[in-house]
Amino acid sequence: MQALSPSVVEEFCKLCDLAHEAWLNHLELFDNNPRVAELMNSFAGDELARLSIITQEYSLLQIVKLHDKAVMNGKVTLGIDYVLKYGGWSDSVRNSLEKLTKELNDFASQLREVRNKSLSHNDLATIVAGTTLGEFAKGADNRYFEALKEFVNIVHDQVIGGPRPFNTLVKNDVGAFLATIKPR
Repeated sequence: MQALSPSVVEEFCKLCDLAHEAWLNHLELFDNNPRVAELMNSFAGDELARLSIITQEYSLLQIVKLHDKAVMNGKVTLGIDYVLKYGGWSDSVRNSLEKLTKELNDFASQLREVRNKSLSHNDLATIVAGTTLGEFAKGADNRYFEALKEFVNIVHDQVIGGPRPFNTLVKNDVGAFLATIKPR
């Protein structure tokens, strides 16, 4: 018997998908965009520069929020820790989820400082120092989302049945958006 209701699992899956969509949106709009230099020099360059910061910060925040403790300051939060602790998993499923959680947490730990000093708070010392926060090795974000997909699919399969694919249509949306921006 599972301790998590299908509706809670679906909400958890949606949060994971949202983090994936936010990351994919920034990735496609800026990191994987072969026209990014051209567009940054276009009439839309200033707005695209702002949008790059907004999408990057939002993406990082959504990732780190998934790694909040199940209970913080007396409030229950829905994230990986909650799902792992309160899922009522069999030993074999728990072992698989714990292994993935370690991998996921290793990546998220690199982002915790940026959340605490920049995304959620305006830490004066960090601002004055101009310190770069939240760096990770190239490709680590791809590996993170592959592991998150695996975690979500296991949880979804155990409680609801079958996999829960992430939405990748954001790639089409970014392509449509970019088609509207023409250089001067």
